[in-house]
Amino acid sequence: MKIKNINSIKLFVLIVIGILTIIGQGQALPLQPSQTVPTLNARSAILIDSLTGAVLFEKNSNLSIPPASMTKLMSLYLVYKEIAEGRVSKDEIITISREADFRSFPPGSSLMFLEEGQEVSISDLMLGLAVPSGNDAAIAAAQRIAGSVEQFVEMMNREVLKMGFKSVHFEDASGLSDKNMVTAADFVQFCSIYINSFPEALNELHSVNSFTYPKKGNWKTNGNSVYGPITQYNRNNLLTAYAPIDGLKTGYIDESGYNVALTAQKDDRRLIAVLLGGPGETSAEGSMLRAIDGVNLLSYGFYSFTNIKSDIPEFALPRVWKGTKTYIELKFPEIPVLTLPVEKAAVLKIRVELPGNIIAPIKKGDILGEIIQFADDEIIDQYSITVAEDIETSGFFKRFFDSIRLFFLKITGDF
Repeated sequence: MKIKNINSIKLFVLIVIGILTIIGQGQALPLQPSQTVPTLNARSAILIDSLTGAVLFEKNSNLSIPPASMTKLMSLYLVYKEIAEGRVSKDEIITISREADFRSFPPGSSLMFLEEGQEVSISDLMLGLAVPSGNDAAIAAAQRIAGSVEQFVEMMNREVLKMGFKSVHFEDASGLSDKNMVTAADFVQFCSIYINSFPEALNELHSVNSFTYPKKGNWKTNGNSVYGPITQYNRNNLLTAYAPIDGLKTGYIDESGYNVALTAQKDDRRLIAVLLGGPGETSAEGSMLRAIDGVNLLSYGFYSFTNIKSDIPEFALPRVWKGTKTYIELKFPEIPVLTLPVEKAAVLKIRVELPGNIIAPIKKGDILGEIIQFADDEIIDQYSITVAEDIETSGFFKRFFDSIRLFFLKITGDF
């Protein structure tokens, strides 16, 4: 038996239709280089560069909206954390409870199709959370990690508070509740933490296109299952529609609309996007508009921005007068990678500003100059250059002869 939200061919046709609609409205064409800021269907959205944290796009990013099944990313984060800390193993086998049986959920729920009494590995539960977005898998994982769903939800909320996300709140582990709340601005930062903490999740879970369950080893003693092996496909239909995408998670409930957390890597750049509150009268329409928003936004980020790291140019060290040393050791800041619009990156320059002459005494840590990055007349960033050592005042004779030399340098204008 195979279950799939939207057939790949149908999705492709829908996206093409959507793109043609966008062209007709004069909006940015996905998959093509463009400097045009995209117009999105989603009520709230944000796009960041994963490496630098630079915000490349925002739309109502502080609007509180239920995350729906994107809640399962926090559930998976906690499972990974328990594994990393040695309290859980991916190979561990658990027995499914009555509460986690798929028949305990309302019709239309996203399910892994767990059955009471089945024996399932933690790794398969994680796939069941990530690929078919199983609400039953969320219950089973919560019970194993915390003993109960209620205690697991408490863990979820403690964790987001530790991360500093005051706008994020969870009422359940699956995302069914409309009382779960996030903002795009905070949730995209959570996604960044998740990816950086557990990068293996992208390959192990979020880029997996399909998942079949149950396997023979999962069946009860009598070997029967209500439906037999069921193959379901990743709810993130952009995995096959837009090559750079390798995660993360979709979500939908009536109260939120169509949500998605996306990440994509092109060359050495990774972008993360969160879109909340997408419209759609039907699942097909909502999925299409969400897919168009996602591709349009990521394409904008990849083609309109670039990452650049400048090297400090060569320069002459300042001369120290009346001190115990003639030249001084300096401490230079680490020049960070910057995410800039491509037109600014093309004209980015760096300048070192230091005095040519310094009179002792000098203390370690004193700010002596700065490094300036600029594009045309716009200063992009500035960094302080500090003194790396103490230099005391020299003896009388050196001070005397340095004073004479400085006198003539001032006369000639070289000081």
